Amino acid sequence: METATFPDVLTMGGDCRLTLNAKGVNKYHCMPEPMANALFRGSCTCNIPTAEAFQAAEATYTAIKNEELTVGEIMEGVRSRIKVLYKLPAGTEIFLCPSGSDAEYIPLLIAKTLNKGRKVVNIVTCDSEVGSGTLDAAGGRYFSEAVPFPSEQSGPASKIMSQPLEGLAGAVECVAIPARCTTSSTVVDSSDPVQTIVDRCAREEAVPIVHCVHGSKTGIVEPFPDTNFGKMVATRDAFIVVDACQGRFTNKWLQNYIREGAMVLITGSKFFRGAPFSGAVLVPGELIERLARTEVDMPEGLAKFITQNEVPAALPNWRETLSKQNNVGLALRWVQALAEMEPTLSIPEEEREAGCDRWREHVLAGVAEFPDQLERFDGGDGCTSIVSIRLKKAGGGFLKVAEAKKVFEWMTQDLSNKLVSPSAAACCYIGQPVSITKEDCIVRLALGSDSLRDFLANGEQALAVDSLIIQKLALLTDKYLELSA
Repeated sequence: METATFPDVLTMGGDCRLTLNAKGVNKYHCMPEPMANALFRGSCTCNIPTAEAFQAAEATYTAIKNEELTVGEIMEGVRSRIKVLYKLPAGTEIFLCPSGSDAEYIPLLIAKTLNKGRKVVNIVTCDSEVGSGTLDAAGGRYFSEAVPFPSEQSGPASKIMSQPLEGLAGAVECVAIPARCTTSSTVVDSSDPVQTIVDRCAREEAVPIVHCVHGSKTGIVEPFPDTNFGKMVATRDAFIVVDACQGRFTNKWLQNYIREGAMVLITGSKFFRGAPFSGAVLVPGELIERLARTEVDMPEGLAKFITQNEVPAALPNWRETLSKQNNVGLALRWVQALAEMEPTLSIPEEEREAGCDRWREHVLAGVAEFPDQLERFDGGDGCTSIVSIRLKKAGGGFLKVAEAKKVFEWMTQDLSNKLVSPSAAACCYIGQPVSITKEDCIVRLALGSDSLRDFLANGEQALAVDSLIIQKLALLTDKYLELSA
């Protein structure tokens, strides 16, 4: 990794989602460098880096090569800058991770470290609308066939996905609660199922980790768990993890939840437009103090995902159990994210939220102009910077996931040689299809940090981009059978 050239190094130190195919793009049709003519509203899935973020990463890469900076220094700087940007409560510390999926390993290890010998029950809510690797990772299992730091024993033929991560998966039960009813697309209220599982944990003397999601793939925002933990709260035998990996939240919300004792998962590679992928776990100071006093049994498998650099200096007992390898790709991806976070978070929260509201109104009005092809989906309106859209079939009904995936890919292509329309030539990046029932799915338009700033600075010009994207989406939906022939 340390001998890799730029920008190839941006695709290293992660999982198989970073792998480029023969066309030089990943599974989401994105490349690790800016595309000048691309129209981008896909930050809810995967990002093409902005020019500013790309330049910041390239300058940092040069500094590493010239031995002006070390990866360890960069990672410490990333932690410090995140703390300042979010005004995190005193004592909060940050683990850095190759993605939001890998980040799930950290709360699991924390729970096991502070409750040695006890079973851990990891309760994942909003299933199917969080990261595709969440369930495996929350269960202490591999979520990809590729890892950031493969061992010398692992060969290309090794099949590890969903297999237990060495030293972490033992005495772990992962329970999934779906995001929606499979037949009606109604959002599931997870409070009663969670309480049932927590009550079982109390009887079994198991340790529950309760998730809640702030911004799912379609924008679902779950309330902070009001579960009755009983004596487990007083004895600190229960944990709360908030999945905020979309990055669509306010500083006040984040600060309050950390003060409530929750561990929060964030990324720099969704709303903030960093290249795929970069994750972090924000851990309250009280937990950090307990961890510093407790011996950790570092799982052998976790060394394939994090090194000393990714662990906060407040936990020297954790650091000394890990290697001194450098994840250059992850460091540069976080540098990219911060190049977007800093100018965006300098805008007052009220102004950002009002901008998202106005943008959403425009997009919904644009969707309404194509009633025969597009239909807004209202099942996840807790987040105003994501708009979900169903694609209509000519004979009735809606496109299924496999069909919508074709539209998702066609959106990124110049189709002016096949379709006569001003929008056909536009290369547009949107959010990938998400299933909302067994039969139906949606695609998404999502603001990113750069497009929000563009909208606030020059609204009409930014909204023209959204209008063109909607026009092409309607065109491809209308011509689906023709293009599929």
